[in-house]
Amino acid sequence: MDKIYFICIVVGIAIPAITLIIGEIFDVFDGIFDAVDSGFDFNLSFHIGGIEFCYLPFSLQCVSAGLLIFGCMGKIFYNGHNTVVVNIAAGAAGYVIAIILQTLIRTLKNISHTTYAKEELLLYDGKVINTIVKGGFGSVSITTLDGITTNYPAKAAEKDAVIRQDSIVRIIRFDRNVAIVEKKQKN
Repeated sequence: MDKIYFICIVVGIAIPAITLIIGEIFDVFDGIFDAVDSGFDFNLSFHIGGIEFCYLPFSLQCVSAGLLIFGCMGKIFYNGHNTVVVNIAAGAAGYVIAIILQTLIRTLKNISHTTYAKEELLLYDGKVINTIVKGGFGSVSITTLDGITTNYPAKAAEKDAVIRQDSIVRIIRFDRNVAIVEKKQKN
């Protein structure tokens, strides 16, 4: 059993290390596991407190982590007489780690942020974060309808205008990465 635990440790370390060094080769295997994961129409997950945990860890990285934990626990607790107990405990610990890692990977893959082009930001009002001084610069914060906040350096459209902090401004255009703004008139 000691050799099996050692092989599990080596495989659990080798696969992520080789993936890190030669990443593209093992992406194919992850793609196969992703296809298996999404190709079946069963619900292989359960929800606890808004988090979706996966029953089966289909990622190569998750299997590697499970093998590593199994091998390490087996190596630490195996004394020659308690094979069944150690295998069950090490297998359960490896499985739990693989599930947690698969859940983390799946959650991170589902997160997506929308980015906006500068031309699209012209439709939104901004809020001055740092006062725009006469003939100089300040900064403006633009929050879109879906809650994405972007900050830009800003300059007043009129050279002699001063726009104070917390003022609402309208973006006229962008000059490179600087928002050219004017104070929005209250309706």
